[in-house]
Amino acid sequence: MLKCTADIYTQIAQLSGKIAVFEKQIASRGTLRVAGICGFDGFIDTFIQMQAPATMQEFGVKVEAAAGMAASYPVHHLGDKFGGNGPLLAVALHDVFCGDIDISYIGALGKNTVLPIFQEALAGRMRHLHTLAEPAHSDCIEFKDGKVMLSDMRSCAEVSWERLLECVGLETMDALLRESRFVAAVNWGKLIHVGSIWENIASRLEALGVPKKEVVFFMDLAEFEQRPRPDRLELVELVGRITEQCHTLLSFNLKEAWQMADEFEGDFHGKKTPQDVAELAAFLKNHIAADRILIHPNDGAACASSAGCVYVPGPFCKEPLISTGAGDHFGAGCLAGVLSGMDDLGILLSGVCTSGYFVRSGRSPSYQEIGRLASLWVEGKLPERL
Repeated sequence: MLKCTADIYTQIAQLSGKIAVFEKQIASRGTLRVAGICGFDGFIDTFIQMQAPATMQEFGVKVEAAAGMAASYPVHHLGDKFGGNGPLLAVALHDVFCGDIDISYIGALGKNTVLPIFQEALAGRMRHLHTLAEPAHSDCIEFKDGKVMLSDMRSCAEVSWERLLECVGLETMDALLRESRFVAAVNWGKLIHVGSIWENIASRLEALGVPKKEVVFFMDLAEFEQRPRPDRLELVELVGRITEQCHTLLSFNLKEAWQMADEFEGDFHGKKTPQDVAELAAFLKNHIAADRILIHPNDGAACASSAGCVYVPGPFCKEPLISTGAGDHFGAGCLAGVLSGMDDLGILLSGVCTSGYFVRSGRSPSYQEIGRLASLWVEGKLPERL
């Protein structure tokens, strides 16, 4: 039973010495090129930026008052972009490593061929692209204090192990798995059959004789409110089976972590302090057999592992240039930290600095740019825009 004797850092000044070590780790990162698989979703996102009201809280009050009638509000349409947790994480991971990584992306990128929007975004960054289904579509309404995603997810039901075998083939899949050092599997919440892919990947790694714990298996459930309790409990068992073969990371935002704790009768709703978040990470680690549990609120992050609990603040941005994709960049940064041999603290710093750079600039940073952000942050010179 993991007890939360956490190392809790609430101010960047407490981390000055740790940041120096983190920067050295980035500078001395090995040049060994790694390969891996990312998947398995795909979205086309239409971005809509609310003008007035600008916050979710103000919007909610106005919508409630207009119930039964009608309402109209000014927005800025920002156009369509490629999306989905998987594509965003894959691009971020490529950019963190400055392209010195071989990523095979498998997901919903088009019915039979990869659509131009994904070709443009991914083809130059991914080693291989395999499509399983039409992408889903989301209207992303962005507020100053969060976002609302309105998603048409009918095609998500087509993503399954059977469809993967049909589109990719077992021989090709085995070849990819033999050379993979990592698997990044995201958006379980919306891909109702993706658990079969996760489980079969772990089973194939074992069948192919890949040594246990050699492959890092990163999982982010994304929003899973619509998944019923039996599905969630089945997922917990699945994570345990994957952990027997792989080194696993299971990542949550704070709301998702609260919801998952409900399954084990842990009432953490509304608890947001660093100590609360660290305790929540420890609580989930005691009930879910993942090697690392990650939780990322908007203003920090926690990790619970066999080594204990760590909480770090984040380079908080009051008015993000973009917020959609921040969690995926956190995941990419954490995965990059693991692949670079960092400890729990370094992994968290890599995650929060990657997402912190993204929300300030609208693009994915390189490792060198992550280090630059860390330097500015600890010096008290970090601007709102990069």
